[in-house]
Amino acid sequence: MKTSPPVSEASATGDSASGATGAGVEGVRGSVGGTVGGVHPPPARRSVWTTREKVIRIVWATLGRVVWVVCAGARPWLIRRFGGRAGRGCVLARSVDILIPWNVRLGDNVRVGERVILYGLGPIEIGSGTVIDFRAHLCAGTHDMTDSRFPLIKPPITVGAGCFIGLDAYIGPEVVLGDGCVVWPRASVYRSFPAGSELKGNPAKDVSARPGTGV
Repeated sequence: MKTSPPVSEASATGDSASGATGAGVEGVRGSVGGTVGGVHPPPARRSVWTTREKVIRIVWATLGRVVWVVCAGARPWLIRRFGGRAGRGCVLARSVDILIPWNVRLGDNVRVGERVILYGLGPIEIGSGTVIDFRAHLCAGTHDMTDSRFPLIKPPITVGAGCFIGLDAYIGPEVVLGDGCVVWPRASVYRSFPAGSELKGNPAKDVSARPGTGV
């Protein structure tokens, strides 16, 4: 009677290892082509801006910048020409950095100092009579850190009328400041505050005295 040739321990181990290796390769291929444990693969970089918006941004950063530097009186007009809004009597310093002009909305008699950054990925609205001091930064844009693809989000910033934003202060995304707020130099504001607040520190806290509260 014929019997099957014996299978050596080495060959059995080899077959097992080969199978495991094959499974590992397939696993790697699957992880590259899809997701692992619900985690997205590295995102494909895709611009959030349309072709038209890209062209306008190029014109703004080149020709628009030349006009901005040379013609101080034309700066509010220039913002309007690029789709933004600027009221009567606005004064903007030469070194002001406006990323997206059509997202900037200024009331009347707004003063914006040297080296201020209006990072308007989302809308930035500033009420009449507000003063923004040297090197302040209003940042209306961030990324969703809860999503592994880190998509760009563009929450607005609203600053009321008659406010003062101090030197080197920071106003974060989605902040709303009521009328008459004062932000101290180098304060960092990450949440909204009502009218008349006096904000100091990082993170900023209201240090104003409230009538009848003793606070």
